[in-house]
Amino acid sequence: MEEQRTAAEAGLEMTFRQMKRFAPDGDYYALTLGANRRGRLFWSAQTHWVAYSERHPGWEIRAASLMDPTAMTHTWSVLGRDWVAVHDDTSLAMYLRIGGNALVDKELADTRLPEVVGPSECMHDGAIEAGGFGFFGTGHLPDESVTRRAPTRKLRMQVLKRDGYRCVVCGRRATDHTDLEIHVHHLVPWRMHGPTAGENLVTLCGTCHKGLDPDFEPSLRELAGLPGKSEPLDTDNAEFNEEVSRYREIVARAISEDEKATADSP
Repeated sequence: MEEQRTAAEAGLEMTFRQMKRFAPDGDYYALTLGANRRGRLFWSAQTHWVAYSERHPGWEIRAASLMDPTAMTHTWSVLGRDWVAVHDDTSLAMYLRIGGNALVDKELADTRLPEVVGPSECMHDGAIEAGGFGFFGTGHLPDESVTRRAPTRKLRMQVLKRDGYRCVVCGRRATDHTDLEIHVHHLVPWRMHGPTAGENLVTLCGTCHKGLDPDFEPSLRELAGLPGKSEPLDTDNAEFNEEVSRYREIVARAISEDEKATADSP
C-alpha cells in the first residue's frame, strides 16, 4: 500500500512539473477558476467583443481570446499568481481540482469547455469612470431584470432578507430605528445597464443611499458578500487568493463526501 501511495505521489509530482511547460507558439486561452463570496464556482477568461446583445443594447456577446502564452505567464508571475498549463484530459482533471489560473490548449478547451470559451452574453461590471474591472455573464438573468428598473416586491424582500434587513454600510436596521428608511440599491447603476437582479442589488438605509457620490461603489459588493471585484486592482492578490482557497475547500469537501459515500456503500 505504501509503495502504491509513493508511486501515486511521484506521478502527481511529474504531472505538476509538466503543467509548467507550454509551447511558446501554441494556441491557448487564459482561464481562471475559483469560488466567489457566496460559495459559487465561476470561470473567467480574457475575452473579446463578438456582437451586441439582442435583448439589451448595453450588453455584449463576448468570447474567450487566444493569448500569447509567454506574455500571459510573465504577467501572472509578476503579479505573484501561480499558474499551470493544460494540454490533455489528465492535466485538465488536475486543474479542476486546484483551480486558479491556467493556460488551456485551444483544441482541448473548445472540446471540453465550450460553455466557458464560447460566445456568451455579458455586461460591463462597472462604470468606465470608476476604472471598470471586467464583465459579468448575464445569460442566466431573466428578461424582467433587463426591462424592469424597480425590483418586484418579492425580489425586494429577498434582497432585504439576504442582507439581514440592515444597511450594509452602517449596519442599522429598521426594527431598531423607527425613522429609518430601507432602500434597495443597484450596485452597477441602471443608467449603466445594471440589471434588476439579486446579485446586483444591495440594502442601504436612506441616509447612506443618498450619500453615495458617485452612485457606483464597488466596495459594497464585499460588504454585502456578493460576487464581483470590490477594488479596481487586486494589488495584494487578496481577492484572488480567497477565491482560489474557497474553490479548493469546496472541491476537497466534495471529494471527501464522495469517498465517504463510496466507502459506506455495500
